[in-house]
Amino acid sequence: MLMPVFSAGAFMAALRDKDCEEAIAFGREHRDTIEDTLDRQYLFGNSSPFAEGGTIHTKWYKLALMAALASRTGEALTAAQRSAIMDDPYLQINVTVYGKNLDFAKGYTAVMVQKGSEIKPDKIHADHFMNSHSAKQSQAGFPACWAIIRAYFRYATLDPGAAAVLIIRKDGNESRFEIDFSRYK
Repeated sequence: MLMPVFSAGAFMAALRDKDCEEAIAFGREHRDTIEDTLDRQYLFGNSSPFAEGGTIHTKWYKLALMAALASRTGEALTAAQRSAIMDDPYLQINVTVYGKNLDFAKGYTAVMVQKGSEIKPDKIHADHFMNSHSAKQSQAGFPACWAIIRAYFRYATLDPGAAAVLIIRKDGNESRFEIDFSRYK
């Protein structure tokens, strides 16, 4: 399996045409495994089961994903779909968290720290899931539920060349993730 090799630098708020075409070709080529392939490349934090970690969803990531999904049905990414991704002013960062009940993820907040300043996302959303049927007990020691916290930061507020720490907070607790933007296109 080929993995994209990204040049030194960082994510780009505006992709060049050749970068768009590369992402679309990558998506078509990896259409059957695109989610796992991209998530491995765009991972931060811990990837172990029941450990907190996440993925960075840049424009390149989204173009590759949408091209793969379209390719699965024999379609191509449309100009409108490509424009919607390219015009999106937000860098999406997903963090997976675990808890004991279905609505545990309510109340999470997120901030990005760069150059000593806290940058708040414009939007934050949580999607909740259960690990097993609610009528069954979860295995001892394992959380019954999980959620994906989706934080949307304006590209214009982030410095892709600066060190970054994503902080997820809830009920006085926090998780910190060092993010090296130079790893993501």
